[in-house]
Amino acid sequence: MDAVTASTSNGQTPPRSGNAAKNRTCRNIIIHGYCKFEGKGCEYNHDAGKLGGIAQQSASPELGKSKLRVDSPVFLPGQPPDSMASTGTNANFGSLDHLAGTKVAGVQSYDPSYGYYDSNPYEIVTPPDVNGANRIGSSGGPGMDAQMMNPYYQHSHVDPYFYQHVTRNPGSIPMTVAQPLQYHLYIQSLPYVSNLHPNQKSINAFFMSDRLREELQCRNEAVLQSLDPSSPEAQRLPPELHVYHSFFPLEDLSRERSTKVFGFTTAVYKATSAVDGKPYLLRRIESFRLVNEAAMSGIEQWRKIRHANIVCVREAFTTKAFGDNSLVFVYDYHPLSSTLLEKHLSQSGHPMPPVPEKIIWSYVTQLASALKTIHAAGLAARVLEPSKILVTNKNRIRLNCCGIPDMITFDGTNRAQHYQQEDLLKFGQLILALAAGTLSAINGLPKSLEYIGRNISLDLKTLIAYLLGKPTQFKNIDDVITMIGPRILHEINSAHHYNDLLEADLGRELENGRIVRLLCKLGFINERPEFELDPHWSETGDRYLLKLFRDYVFHQVDENGNSVVDMAHVMACLNKLDAGVEEKIMLMSRDEQSCLIVSYKELKQCIENTFLELVR
Repeated sequence: MDAVTASTSNGQTPPRSGNAAKNRTCRNIIIHGYCKFEGKGCEYNHDAGKLGGIAQQSASPELGKSKLRVDSPVFLPGQPPDSMASTGTNANFGSLDHLAGTKVAGVQSYDPSYGYYDSNPYEIVTPPDVNGANRIGSSGGPGMDAQMMNPYYQHSHVDPYFYQHVTRNPGSIPMTVAQPLQYHLYIQSLPYVSNLHPNQKSINAFFMSDRLREELQCRNEAVLQSLDPSSPEAQRLPPELHVYHSFFPLEDLSRERSTKVFGFTTAVYKATSAVDGKPYLLRRIESFRLVNEAAMSGIEQWRKIRHANIVCVREAFTTKAFGDNSLVFVYDYHPLSSTLLEKHLSQSGHPMPPVPEKIIWSYVTQLASALKTIHAAGLAARVLEPSKILVTNKNRIRLNCCGIPDMITFDGTNRAQHYQQEDLLKFGQLILALAAGTLSAINGLPKSLEYIGRNISLDLKTLIAYLLGKPTQFKNIDDVITMIGPRILHEINSAHHYNDLLEADLGRELENGRIVRLLCKLGFINERPEFELDPHWSETGDRYLLKLFRDYVFHQVDENGNSVVDMAHVMACLNKLDAGVEEKIMLMSRDEQSCLIVSYKELKQCIENTFLELVR
């Protein structure tokens, strides 16, 4: 190819006279139909209209030559200095720092404001450092090679503890790190796509709602959170405790924690059980010494309670693994839960927007149901605090930390009836705080009742007054359930509607594994190694048809011999095969010597017959 390029030893095109170059048609126009250097330094003629007359201009020896001759002219752009000249295939393009300030003929200078040249629209590119510390690397990105810039590269390493290692600098541009799980890419259809006729459907109609998918993905991500074993936080935690390991703190342990509810400082962790491999929540009561072993017996009563609005108690034990005497309670783990205090109530003097009465009635119904179950078992909740009631889903609440007050205040006496009256009083205070939007409403009951009386119904005001009334032995949770009877029917109706919605979303995902099952069957059948030398398996009958169909779906090439990677073609073929339609396709052997016309229905029958023969 030396004659083609006609280049000198330093890679430059030999100089030609200006007039000869202008009269000569650019070889890029002849071969490709266009020249990307037109107007950027190429001196040859780019007039496509003159190409038709080349054959008649045989008088000119240059134009009389064949346009595919090896000595046809070709334009090569100006090269950098000799220090950057490539030698063979081992050219080093590792750094362009020494080219700063150098202008190459025909090439525009790099301007950071216009992004990176020849960038891949699907490639994750980190923005340049505002302090100018980054340099332009070989891949066109700032200080990163192609493997580092692409988190899906085969040999790239994604740091699972990135968010603990990164240093937050308010003056720098935030970096966007792509993770394999990109739940935020699920969006609703755009208006010009979603406004369809009644007989049309968008792709979103076949899958679960984006809101539910994102919520579930976020929960899964929270369950999989873990600490870097080398981090200071992990060093302060025990590697194993009882049957639990992989501790992850669910609250900031460095800030001051309240002792208002239990009288002791508590810490909350997520840990994995070595028994069943499931995550659980561990609440640790710090610096607590258990004096009476009989207090442990109360946990057995709480373990028997199973209710939809109570966080289940699993077990309790004492430990010195944290460097002190600690009492640990194990509960079910509900990822990404908040509390009523965080969601609805203000801890300062300024009230938050009042909670809609419809939501308050929903909370009242759920808490009344939970208290009914607890009181019927001869127990008392004693944790009706806004900070100890979890919001695990839309308007779905669960009573948390049950059993802790019973153990840390155990004195051997049975005072369940007294504590049940306290539950009703706390219940009324909680409803009052939700209606007023602030915890300070409990301090001035007359003014608070007058304030919320303008915005709530008479039924809710009557319920609050009953719960805040003087405790008596005749006052119980059954009276509360009688008062809220009509609201319970509305809550049941809403729960059934929500259940129908979830069932509809589940029905959309019911058959999303059809294609996977079909691919598994094809993978089991095609080219099995134990039948490699058996000509009766892969080269005859149904197996041969399926082998050709595999090539038709996955191994297509274009007219230039390039591989065709068309996901739409693959999905269309597999869906037609799964449905067994009557449409016919032509399958061609790899040597192009034989063609077979077969329908998807016949191919589906081939798969079923061959797979049944394989599993016998």
